[in-house]
Parts: sequence; structure tokens; C-alpha cells
Amino acid sequence: MERLFQTHYIRNQECLDGMWEFQTTDSFELPKNYQDTMAVPSCWEMSVRYCTYNGCAAYRKRVYVSKDGNLRFVFKGVSHTCKVFLDGNELGGHYSAFSAFSVIAPNVSKGFHQLEVLVDNAYSEQSRLHIINDYFTYGGITRPVFMESVPDCLVERSEFEPHMENGIWSADVRVVLKNLTETDRFCQVTTVCAGTEMTLEGMVEQKGQTMLCGTMKFDGIRPWNPESPALYELKHTLLLDGEEADDLVDRVGFRIIQVAGKKLLINGTPVFIRGVNRHEDHGSTGCAIPLQVMYSDIALIKELRANGVRTCHYQNDERFLDLCDENGILVWEESHDRGGNVERLLHPLFLGQSMTSMHEMLEYHYNHPSIVMWGCLNEAASDTEEGREIFKIHLDYLATDKSRPHTFASNRHTNDICLDMVDICSFNMYPLWYNDDTTEESMVRVKNRIRETGNDQKPLIISEYGAGGIYNFHDVMRVRWSEEYQADVMECVTKELLADEDVMGVFIWQFCDVRVKWGARNHMSRPKSRNNKGLVDEYRRPKMAYYAVQKIFRGNAEQ
Repeated sequence: MERLFQTHYIRNQECLDGMWEFQTTDSFELPKNYQDTMAVPSCWEMSVRYCTYNGCAAYRKRVYVSKDGNLRFVFKGVSHTCKVFLDGNELGGHYSAFSAFSVIAPNVSKGFHQLEVLVDNAYSEQSRLHIINDYFTYGGITRPVFMESVPDCLVERSEFEPHMENGIWSADVRVVLKNLTETDRFCQVTTVCAGTEMTLEGMVEQKGQTMLCGTMKFDGIRPWNPESPALYELKHTLLLDGEEADDLVDRVGFRIIQVAGKKLLINGTPVFIRGVNRHEDHGSTGCAIPLQVMYSDIALIKELRANGVRTCHYQNDERFLDLCDENGILVWEESHDRGGNVERLLHPLFLGQSMTSMHEMLEYHYNHPSIVMWGCLNEAASDTEEGREIFKIHLDYLATDKSRPHTFASNRHTNDICLDMVDICSFNMYPLWYNDDTTEESMVRVKNRIRETGNDQKPLIISEYGAGGIYNFHDVMRVRWSEEYQADVMECVTKELLADEDVMGVFIWQFCDVRVKWGARNHMSRPKSRNNKGLVDEYRRPKMAYYAVQKIFRGNAEQ
């Protein structure tokens, strides 16, 4: 399933999930023979045979094409570098495990064909986002794959930006069309949403794409908000020579996000975010999270009485975002990166890879009403002039979306020099865990820096706080790593943060325990080779801290 709803009524789409032929390789080249099989989607590390394999591998699947025409192959996630081939001919490639991408094979004949994918998850100088880190870089085709039959001109994507004035809802709608032919094509697009219809038309240049723009006005709209997350189908139908040729269906919500002083407003109403940081990781499936587990995660988050998720530190599977849309969960979505000193940020490949990740995040996820803010560059060098230049490029790009605020999570409590460039100030802190600092002492440092830089009238989010606890390890002395100590820290710090009038949101580090790929210098702080700060463990079993936070969050929600 690509999404939680039908995305096409005209375009033919086939899911290619299932068993593929599989073969590891010594180089990034297609093998002559395949001697094994692998499930798609999956992480190859979750199979016993390849649990320690880090390098290149190839996948192959025989596909049947029912009629001559163009094929579009959609990959929701491949970790981390890949090339795609059809019958031995390279169609394209992609970098970054957490972004969807597509490749097109023109003029494919009816019959059977061989689809092959080369995958590399090795750490190297060529990969500046997927590095040895405090979460695991899995290998494989980790999200679903689809094959589509598309016409010579097709609907690539769309953007829906709602507005409200004097109680009347409208929306700016932008539809991106792609032309695969050598000649210019005149196109018409009929857009229908919430009982309103609009027709756009224009010329699409040969081998190019264009964006058609218009504004729609609506009556009788139910707005999207956390308490009542109303969703509407947005349907685009492409006409070529007067005939229906292609379509694209998305789902949207009507909501206005504003920053007013120290508050975040949804449709004019202040909201307080009780959130969790969620990595896509599971003890049985790695980062290839099945829909059933995503649904279970949402249920656990709602039962916690949380209302927010930060997608640390990369774009999430779009089906999880669909679930957030449906359940009124407020999402801080973050482009792929975690931490970086100046040397890393200034690597010749870093900026291009990071900016591409952000570009893909906005292109593919723009229409999700649950995404209420964009983020980037977690815990990077925001205390240096060189880092500030990198931050400016990223934040200027996020600011091109005028419908959402933007931020980044800083751990430079006393010397951050980039706070003036964000709509919301966000800080990571770990009172009573990495040191003996209290919540008050940590907050004093953060607030002093915000005030010193003239940003004390902006909203403040504590984007990470937490403590480690190993599931089912109990100790009457409440020592570190026990569930008792973790619960004590979470109860204390959560109460104090929620009582602070300057704080408009918190995100607990973290929802679930996750596997890490960490250097030897840090192995003593990651027992079981996991970051154990989850409120639930890697199999989603709640710890004592889950119930401690639940009690506090429930009281806050009922205020």
C-alpha cells in the first residue's frame, strides 16, 4: 500500500513488494548470478545470514507489462545509495534512505522484463548523511516499491496551501506536470476538492515540467485540528486532447499555522505540544516498519496522551504521516542529519546531500496537514560562523514554505548564534542524566542565551530530554539504567518543564529504544548497543517511565 487511501483511479499501479532475488557483490555492479532471496521491503541485517553485512548488494525481480508504454518505478525508501536498471539499462539512482524517488523507463514493450536494483549501505567519504551514528544505517529496499503505467505527460505532484479570511476558506493549488516527449504538449487539469472544482491549463515543454497554479474557494469546510482532524480528498485529473489520461489523488486538511509571540496557533487557538521523538526502528524488522507496527505506535502515543511527534532525524514513511493526519498528531518533520562539527558541515559533499534531502522532504510531504513545522541540522555547529552560513542556507530554504514555521534542535546552550534565523527556538537538554544539572539550571542557561540574542519573544520548545532505562531491569536502590531511575527522572523533568510558562512544547527522547551504530568510545553509554531512552523498548513494551509520563500528560491535557 503506497498510502492509506487510493492515490489513482486512472493510472495503473502495481505493488512489487514480496520476494526478490538477492546477491551481495564486491563492487557497485550488477552480478551475473543471484543465489539468494530477500523480502521487499526489509532490512538485510534482520536476517541471520546478513546480520553483519555492510556493503553492496543487488536485487532482481521479473515484472510483467500488460501493454506497450512508459513505466514509472516508485521507491519509497532504499538505504542508502542505489541504482535502478531495467533489462540491464540504467534508469537512474538515488542517495538517502529516507526519501521517496522515482525513475521512468520510456517506451517499454509488452511482456516480461527484469528489474534490478543495486544497493550500497557502506560508510564512506561519498556518504555524508549516513555515517556511524547514534542510530543504525540499515541496508536494503526498506520501504514499498511500485510500478506504474504512465502516459507521455503525467501529474508528478501537487501542493495545497489553505487560507482563511473573514471566515471563508480558500486554497492556493499548484500542480506539477511532467512531459516525457520531444514535443511541447498542451495540458488541462481538473482539480476537485470539498465539492469545489477548478480547471487549469498550460503548455508543458518537451522533456520538461511545468507548474500550473490556481486558487479555489470553499463553503462548509470542517477545519483540521488535533481534536477533530477533518480530511478531504484532493483529486487532479489530466486531460490530453480532451481525453482523461492521468490522475493523482492526495489528502489535505484545512488549517492555519501561526506563531504569535511565544505561542503556536492552530486555526487561531494556542496549542501545547506534548511530544515524543520517534526513530523508525523495531527489534524484529529494523527500519522497515510494517503498517501494523505504525498503527500500534500511534495507539501507544495517543494512550500516552501525547499529541506530537518529531521525526528524528529524517523523513518518515509517508504512511506514518497519513496516520498522524488521521489522528490529529502534530508533526515536526526533520530532514536527514544528526550532529556535525564544522569540519563535517564543510565537507564538499555535505551541503548538496543535505539540501537534496530537504528538497525531497518538502516536495513529497508538503500536503500533510499534521506537519506543523519543518526542522533541519540537529545538534550541528550553530555556535560557529562557518556553521551559521550552512544553517542560513538550510533555514532560508525552509522559509520558502510560508505556511509553516521552521526550527532546529540546538545543544549549544550558551553560545548558539543562529537563533535569529528561526521562527521557534528549540533546545535539547538532559537534566539528571549526562550530569547532575537540574531542570532549572539547564533552563537558566537556555533562557539567558535566548535573551542575549534578542529572541526571547519567540516560542520555546524543549526538543529532547530523557534518561536511559533498560527494560525489565529493576533495582530498589533506583540506580542508573534501572526502570525506576528512568521513571524518576522523567516524572521530575516533565513536571518542571510543563510548569514553565515560557515553554510551549516538549518532545521526550525518545518513544522507543533503537539500535545504534556507535564507535567504541561511546559503547559504555549504549548498553546492548542501543539507545535505551525509550519510554517503550524496541518491541514496544512499556517501561515504568511510560506510565509516569502518561499520568503527567493526562493532567496537562485535561487542563
